[in-house]
Amino acid sequence: MNELFGALKPLALIETIAELQHPASLAELAVTVGVPKPTMHRWLGSLESVGLLQRTPDGRRYELAARASNLAFSILSNKPAGALRHEILQRVARDVGESCNLTILDGTEVTYLDRVESKWPLRITFQQGSKVPAYCSASGKLFLALMQPAKRDLVLNKLELEPHTENTVTDKSTLLTELTDIRRDGYALDREEFLSGLVCLAVPIIQQKGRSRACIAALAIQAPVTRLSHTDMLTKLPVLKEAADALASTLTP
Repeated sequence: MNELFGALKPLALIETIAELQHPASLAELAVTVGVPKPTMHRWLGSLESVGLLQRTPDGRRYELAARASNLAFSILSNKPAGALRHEILQRVARDVGESCNLTILDGTEVTYLDRVESKWPLRITFQQGSKVPAYCSASGKLFLALMQPAKRDLVLNKLELEPHTENTVTDKSTLLTELTDIRRDGYALDREEFLSGLVCLAVPIIQQKGRSRACIAALAIQAPVTRLSHTDMLTKLPVLKEAADALASTLTP
């Protein structure tokens, strides 16, 4: 039993790093978890060696690696609450008449956790597990806007702001200005920035722990701009916000 308890401690460290919402140093993690630095050094080394953690480019801080993100995606996809989440998405798609999706952030990309397509013959189809760049998608910009500034800077430094359409924002200062507006407004729009002719609206799914609030996922709708303008899309905000509140309980322990 003692061996099992000892083995679970490094796994709890992964949860701690995820909750911090920013890359953390060995010293910060040792204080946060309440263990000596040599012990923390050993745990971090073990988790890094199996691909669950990685160091930031400066080599001094730790963050979740791709394997941890993939594990989180698998857990969420197979969680018993998945059926309830899908029902909520179906209700949103029915109420707004357009495709909707549930996404999580994975590094510099947004991953589709679940999706319900509209009934229209004209639509863009994405499969569960599909990935899109964070900087030119509504959900991705929402994640960037709501994360801690230090973490956002690290993510943006990894990004090449390549144009996908003529509307893609490729200037970092312009993107940062938009992210400030998104943080203030509580929603994000994709104005044909990833695919020409496709507009999107995303709202955050918030996890509340004590005084801290974190955006753990996003709910978004998509539509051809010929069918739903940006202005018309904003009229769907009440439906999305209500559904986001309902989805939050299916994504938290």
